[in-house]
Amino acid sequence: MPTLQQLRYLVALADLLNFSRAAERLNVTQPTLSAQIRELEARLGVPLFERNRARVLLTATGAEIARRARGVLREVDGIRETARAGEAALFGGMLKLGVVHTVGAYLLSVAMPALRKEFPGLRIYVREDRPERLIHQLSDGTHDALVLPEEPERADFETSRLLDERLLVVLPSDHRLAEKPVLDPLDLSGETVLTMEPWHRLHDQIAELCRQTGAELARDYEGTTLDTLRQMVASGMGIALLPALYVRSEVLREKLVVARPLSRDAPMRSIILAWRRTTLQADRFTALARVMRDALDRLPD
Repeated sequence: MPTLQQLRYLVALADLLNFSRAAERLNVTQPTLSAQIRELEARLGVPLFERNRARVLLTATGAEIARRARGVLREVDGIRETARAGEAALFGGMLKLGVVHTVGAYLLSVAMPALRKEFPGLRIYVREDRPERLIHQLSDGTHDALVLPEEPERADFETSRLLDERLLVVLPSDHRLAEKPVLDPLDLSGETVLTMEPWHRLHDQIAELCRQTGAELARDYEGTTLDTLRQMVASGMGIALLPALYVRSEVLREKLVVARPLSRDAPMRSIILAWRRTTLQADRFTALARVMRDALDRLPD
């Protein structure tokens, strides 16, 4: 079978019917062009050109093969363009991003302005769900990437850390501990601590803190959202440990509740961006993670 290079040589010579000018267009020597045309004719088993010292003419078969060669080369160029468009699609099209609801809105409110500035052609479609469902949806291609509150134990995923986020104690404004700017973990002894449902990673961390400090984990109430926990704290049902990004977004503007850091041993969670290890866009996701991380790092402590 002829090579693509030989087809390009054929088309150039068919267009110009002059070995010297065709060689110049192709940026090769005339002997190289002549040798490639002879090899092409040998491979096909038919003469493509009539040659003499005065002129070069296409044979009837040569004209038909040159016509088809132009079509092949157009298709090949189209494939290259499609590949280049695919390479840039992430920053010129849509990114399907799955997020956990205890992370998504609060992280994206910080990161989105930076993403829009850095990648103005990128449209981000955000879908919230539980971690286990999101992980399945990343595997099956429903999402391009995920923002998760912990490292998934998946060998088929690549990840990049965005933020190590501490949990802050949120308590009613009139609580006995509200006057202290920083709380020692032992200050929580005897307090009723509200938390998320057990399937949340936050639940396990807070339960462990309660065991260590003598706080009492509420058994009669478990929240489904961070907003619900905040409202329950405001109503005096107990205190809660909530992520710093959420506190920044929803608690600091509140009058009924306040947030206080722990002086030591504060529960932490690592927010990560995850994508499929098999993707051809890994460098793009790495760039996305860098922009998001930089935006988060600029937040005041």
